[in-house]
Amino acid sequence: MSGANLLEPANVASVVGFCRKQEADPSSVDAVDTGKNGLIACGIFLIVLAIYALSNPGRIDITDGEARFDVAHNWLVTGRPIMRDRWIAPFMSVPGRGELRYSYYGAPASVFSMPLVWLGLHTSGPAIQRSQFLFSFTSSIIGAGIAPVLFLFYLELGLIQRKAFAWTMVSSFATLVWPSSNTTFDNAQHAFFALAAAYFGFLSARRRSLGFAVLGGLMGGILVLYQGYFLLIIPALALLTVEGEVGEGSENLAPGTKSEAILSRIAFSANRAVRGVMAFIDAAWQGKGETRSSCVRCCVFLAGVGLGLIVSFAYNHLRFGAWLDDGKVRAITASTYPLFGNPMAGLLTLLISPGKSILLYSPTLIFGFLGIGYFWRQHRKIAQAVVLSTIALVSFLSCIDFAAGDWCWGPRYLTILLPLWALAFPFIPVKRLSQHTVLAIVGVSFLVQAMSLTVETQRFFFERGFKDYFWVEDKWVYFKHSALFARVGETLTLADGPPSTARFFSSAPATEGCTYTILGPPPQWPRSISPIWMRNFKIYYLPRPWPLWMSYLPPALRPVRIGDWLLGLFGLTVLGAGLIHRGFQQGSER
Repeated sequence: MSGANLLEPANVASVVGFCRKQEADPSSVDAVDTGKNGLIACGIFLIVLAIYALSNPGRIDITDGEARFDVAHNWLVTGRPIMRDRWIAPFMSVPGRGELRYSYYGAPASVFSMPLVWLGLHTSGPAIQRSQFLFSFTSSIIGAGIAPVLFLFYLELGLIQRKAFAWTMVSSFATLVWPSSNTTFDNAQHAFFALAAAYFGFLSARRRSLGFAVLGGLMGGILVLYQGYFLLIIPALALLTVEGEVGEGSENLAPGTKSEAILSRIAFSANRAVRGVMAFIDAAWQGKGETRSSCVRCCVFLAGVGLGLIVSFAYNHLRFGAWLDDGKVRAITASTYPLFGNPMAGLLTLLISPGKSILLYSPTLIFGFLGIGYFWRQHRKIAQAVVLSTIALVSFLSCIDFAAGDWCWGPRYLTILLPLWALAFPFIPVKRLSQHTVLAIVGVSFLVQAMSLTVETQRFFFERGFKDYFWVEDKWVYFKHSALFARVGETLTLADGPPSTARFFSSAPATEGCTYTILGPPPQWPRSISPIWMRNFKIYYLPRPWPLWMSYLPPALRPVRIGDWLLGLFGLTVLGAGLIHRGFQQGSER
């Protein structure tokens, strides 16, 4: 049965009934049948990982990734999280302890990649290309982890296995999560830890478990280690540890004009929220049953987040000798562009611009918007967490000058929200969209994600001669240019192959390497020369997935054997499919 069949009235009724049954007797439903569901979750992870790995660029595709790789590599080699790269370090790091240079990024993206970097160093001798190749799969591995967590979350919400599987595949391959998992940016990693924090927080309330609250808090703490501004969404995620409503009250609005009614409603809601929170704290303090237990779980969750914050402070002190200095402010000051920009331009860019609209880059998000009302009625706490997280994060991102997160594909900073909104995908009211419309939206969104993986992302920016900080000069640039619309033509040119002027493979300073990040023209050159300059390099005119561009290189220059890796990925796919089949088979036997 396809995921879209969930829209049929009989199936919607069965989902609602299933959810009620789960509330009445959680031990009697599939959501707690850990054996078969665990098999399916493992199979989903392996299949998604294999596809993500197959479509990965297999090289460091952005300078941010090269900086994180340099930290991981030097941490393994020298025992310090320093940067020594001769081309990247001067502008991607700031001076710190011992007159050494340190990255201003958080530690997790480098730490989680260290096993891959270590494996490359110990299988390829002095060459570093295999380590860079393996490092590029960090986000693919962690991003693939979103799928099994989402699948298990769906089961907890009352979906049967096959529907949960179908909607998990929609989230994995028809949203921005796929291209975000195939880059050395770390946004897919953020999405995994945000979803994991929400999932364990939800389980802590449903199972009344402090252990799950601890796990959820630790996931949230790791999220804060990546970027401090993720503290903005932590309160919303912490709500999931609370069982029941925080406060209740009856709405009694005075008559008046429309504007008076709106103001009265806002005042009433604020007053009810304040009274509810105070009543919740008072009940918890006096030790009243579940209210106290919810408060304890919430505090434990926040303590886990606090542990991550403490580690973040310690990492700052290790690098810069100060607990609160992470180097970002100094880096932004040195780059001469402002931190904050035009909030209206930022908001409209993220929502409706042709160049960066989240709805254009993830059309399936419309399912979340249409389903959030029904989802709110069925699972109020989760819906509240999703909406509040979105408001907090989008409000902040709209105010910063680089809201689009360039140079990149799509509004990458919003990737963290997509798995959370995917929780509402299956709850579309039947009358809103037909089955054919749902399938059409999924198909278009899948095509958008597939196109994102065809061509080198930075080609779009070089072809237009953009300056390094072009968004500073023109706040409305993405209402004039669109990488998404340009990608159609770029993909078609792949059939022509590289131009005759392309003498080198990559624009990396080390021209003999193929896995080092590409850089633009020399700083002293005018950026208007970029469209001509880039025609010297094959990388901008070859397919982006590693098995394709690597086949253009002589075998001696390839970091890995293509055939061996393709065989291994095929084996992962077969194993994953077998686990999924076995899990469904066990379910049918029951």
